[in-house]
Amino acid sequence: MGKSVLSASIAAYFAARGRTLLVDADLGMGNAHILQGVKPRASLVDFIEGEHTIGDIRTSCGEGLDLLAGGSGIPHMALLQREDRARLSEQLAELEVAYKFLLLDSAAGISSQTMSFAAAADRLLLILTPDVTSMTDAYGFLKVHNQVRPAGEALFVVNRAGDEEQAHKTADRFREVSEQFLGVQPRWLGFLPEDPAVSASVNQRTPLILNDSDSPAGRALSGISGQLFSELECLSPRGLGRSMRSVAGGGSLWSATGRRT
Repeated sequence: MGKSVLSASIAAYFAARGRTLLVDADLGMGNAHILQGVKPRASLVDFIEGEHTIGDIRTSCGEGLDLLAGGSGIPHMALLQREDRARLSEQLAELEVAYKFLLLDSAAGISSQTMSFAAAADRLLLILTPDVTSMTDAYGFLKVHNQVRPAGEALFVVNRAGDEEQAHKTADRFREVSEQFLGVQPRWLGFLPEDPAVSASVNQRTPLILNDSDSPAGRALSGISGQLFSELECLSPRGLGRSMRSVAGGGSLWSATGRRT
């Protein structure tokens, strides 16, 4: 189960509670449309290349949920020019007022593009696994993000845990290291177990919480989505597009911003 599997289900959960826009910000290797079972007629590539406005490239994924699809296999989209990012932020600022929630499924890594997306979000959700390499990557990302947006609170999920004990050990270790060396303690929202229902939902191109909500991973995803929903409901949203115009870095993996209408 990867970050896009999580964002697909969280988007479906949110859409049932308010109009939601899912942005596939993995602009070079986007796959969010696959997990929503749609075939976009246009993507953010077309917007960047000047062929469409950002409103024109929206794809409906069902009642209450729209998608801005990313590019796939397009290397130059992985690092936009400053002027392209500025234009994207301007049009996102205009578009997002029509939505209660905007969810951003971002690329992995710490490129300036990825970091600027997450620094602009109201809340950041990191996805890590019990593997040492995954925890190292998450720590490295959090270190950079904390330098750019020290006041930003990070949330995290332990993915693909073998059992609850392993999930707790992983979460405790990540929080301890982050507090010791960064002076921050990211907040744990829970864990997602290994579950064959995940592969089944991907193959059926349907978000897991819609395809098999009673599976172990489906129940876990519903719980995590509910916590994130409550978190955003209590915030005074800044707006992703507006915030992108004033930040100069920050972010990785997956981030979300809430907007009341």
